[in-house]
Parts: sequence; C-alpha cells; structure tokens
Amino acid sequence: MRAALEVLARQRGPVPALQLAGGAHPELRPAAVLQPDRSQRLNLEAPDWDGQQTFPEVHVLATPSREETREYLALARRAGGRVFLCAENRLGADGWRKQLKPIDSFSQNHCRLMELARDTLPDQGDPLALRPPYLEADFVSCPGLFSWDRFDPGSQLLLDFLPAQLPGDGADLGCGPGLLARQLLKRGCRHLDLVDVDQRAVRAAWANCAHDERCRPLWLDLVKEKPPGGYDWLTLNPPFHGSGQEDRALGLALLARAAGALRRSGTLWMVANEHLPYQEALGPLNLQLIEVRQQRGYKLFQCRKNA
Repeated sequence: MRAALEVLARQRGPVPALQLAGGAHPELRPAAVLQPDRSQRLNLEAPDWDGQQTFPEVHVLATPSREETREYLALARRAGGRVFLCAENRLGADGWRKQLKPIDSFSQNHCRLMELARDTLPDQGDPLALRPPYLEADFVSCPGLFSWDRFDPGSQLLLDFLPAQLPGDGADLGCGPGLLARQLLKRGCRHLDLVDVDQRAVRAAWANCAHDERCRPLWLDLVKEKPPGGYDWLTLNPPFHGSGQEDRALGLALLARAAGALRRSGTLWMVANEHLPYQEALGPLNLQLIEVRQQRGYKLFQCRKNA
C-alpha cells in the first residue's frame, strides 16, 4: 500500500478528501476515513466517516480483493465529489482501467491513479455489510476477510487436530468470521476471546457465535497490541500476507504474541503452511513442541509454554 499512498500523496495530497481503505502518509491529511483494518487505522488521525457527510473528493485504495474494492467504489459513489481509485499494478490496476474506463489516468511507482466517472461505478455495495456469502450459508461474512465464504482447509485440519474437550479460558487469535470459534464453543470452554485485526471479522465472529455470553469480541492489532493474557489455550492460524504480499514477519510476530498471552503450562494449537519457518521460532519463545503433524501442505503444532 505504501507505493499507492505515495502516488496519491503526490497527485491529490492537498485535497481534504474522504479516504476509503487507505493508510497513513505524512503528506495525506484526509478529512475522514473508513478503514476496518486496525493495523492501518491506528496510524490515521482523521475521524471515522459518519456515512452521511459528503466531500469534494473520495480516494479509494484498491485492496487484494476485487469484490471488496468494488464495494468501496459503490460507497464512494454515494459519498459525493470526484472519485479517484489508486491501484497497484500487482492488484490489477490495468484490469480496473479497462473495466472502468477512467476520465483520466496516471501511472507511477508501479501504480495507477484513475479518476472515475460516477456512472461507471457500482451502485450497490457496502464493504462493512455482513451477509451470508451464498443462499444456503448459515453464517455471515463479507469480502476482504480471510476465507470469507468458506471454512478454510487449514482451519479444518486444525479443528480435527484439537482434543474433544478444551476446558478453561481460550482465545482464537485471528478469528476471521468465526467459523472455527463456533466449533471451539462446543468443546467445553469457559471463556473464548474472538480476536482479529479486522473490525468486520470481529463483528461477524460475534454474530456467528450467536452472541454467546462466553465470548468476548476484541478488535486488536496483535503486532502492536497485547490481548488480555493468562489463557489456558490458544488457537492460531497465522497470516503470512500483508496487503497481498508474503510477509513472514507478520506470522512470527503473532506467534510471539501468542506465546506471551499463554499462562504457564498453557497450550498453543497452531496450523501453518508447511514451508513457513515457525518450528525453529518456538524455543526462543519459551514454547515446548509437544506434537507436530504434517498434512496436505500444512503443519500442525501442539506447543506448551514452559513453566
């Protein structure tokens, strides 16, 4: 996103715009923002958009999800003023240019900044709206969340790896829309924290867990913020992509946060793609490897925090 923000700052920086799905830059001073990703939101000083105020310009930053970006564009259409989309080439900038046929287009830093005619923008969509992803779905979610429309294979393997009972206080770190969490509630836990960097994920998980009184939704950026801690057990399917690019440091940071949040002798249950370097990181984090299993391109870990 940094490259897109640089281009936006150079070309449209002085304008007091509404920024959708963007981030912080010293030369960008948006009048209001809409950003459900806490890792980005913590760095933005502008107020949250109230959904009603209009602006002379609206700036949309393309996300890795085309469907999510389309919903931001629908929102931009309703927010008044000129609409600009800034998309990195790796996120399909040329495809957006061909589809939306911009009034004007500027290419720099492997990004494309496009001014869009309002009648080319989607007229329906809201990136914050939760809904069933398909007619038969028994859960709500939204585009942009990890595995937003299905139970992902890694989490299914993790669920099969877990014991039949998980008593005590636990947390699902990176809960997504809560499809794993609602299965955890069936295994005898006393308390379950639903933790995610995306505010929409926390809302969806809370709804999909039927507002169970044992649950607590927590909107946290675990790279920068600590969960409450003292957990008897944790589940973790750590992300290794940031803004659509592989970022192994992100997963390692979450693993370290998980280790710090466990009580002594607490257990971490984790799944990760088999090529990622988590196994050698366990010892320095005071985690003892109890069991490791390799299945279908994933590694599953059971770890205990040393007393």
